Formats: sequence, C-alpha cells, structure tokens
Amino acid sequence: MHTILLVEDHPVNRRLFRAILEALYEVDEAESAEAAIERLREKRPDLILMDVHLPGMDGLTLTRRLKADASTADIPVVALSAHALERDVQQALASGCSDFISKPVTDEIVVFCDRVARSLPKTNGNKAPPGKGAHPIPVKAE
Repeated sequence: MHTILLVEDHPVNRRLFRAILEALYEVDEAESAEAAIERLREKRPDLILMDVHLPGMDGLTLTRRLKADASTADIPVVALSAHALERDVQQALASGCSDFISKPVTDEIVVFCDRVARSLPKTNGNKAPPGKGAHPIPVKAE
C-alpha cells in the first residue's frame, strides 16, 4: 500500500483528506513544515500532499528544501491551496511540485482522488486508481 504524507495545518482539511484517501492509501499527517521534516526522518512516503500556506515555514519553501536534498528529491510533492490563480500554480510548479490541486476538494472528490493516484509512483502492486473501480466513496450519477 502506498504511503502519503499529508502536510496540512487545518484540522478539518486533514480529516477530510484522510477520509477520502485512507481506504486506498496509508496516510500520515503533519500540521506544519517542521512536523513534516520530523515525519520524513521517521518514514519515507511515496507522495507528499503539501498545503502551500502553512504557519512558520510555508509549503513551497519546504518543497524547495526537499527537492534540494538528495534523500527526498525524488518524492513527488503535490501542492494544495485555495489560491489557484495561474501564477499560484506556476509558483508551485517552479518550487518543485509535480502537480497542483485547488481546495476545497469537496465538489471534486473523484478528480482529487484521480490526481493523487496519478501522482504516485507506478508499481506492480498498485490497486486500481479511483475511477477504475476502486473508489472508496460512492459517486452519484447526475
């Protein structure tokens, strides 16, 4: 099972993301950049979901540090932010993020799950990505 490190300072967002993801992935959480650094010393995730706006060190600064460190440079980082103008997306990508997902995700849960699945490294043991019969949340047909 893939492991995702969720770096998010808002408890409600952390609970939402965990509820969406934990049926398919092991989810570890950090409420700040500093806590994320500690978690990374303990366990290496397959993917980091990084809130851009964190207290103290922001998520893009942490991403740049992770990408500059040979021991973490290959871990994909996906930016999460409510600020989703084109310049925000470009700034995240320039900082080393492999993708950008705008918040809130409540209206686009399936899209969120698909983008997380596509951001994970490909291995033979992967479960089918959401949208391919393995989605943990029932989706209403409109």
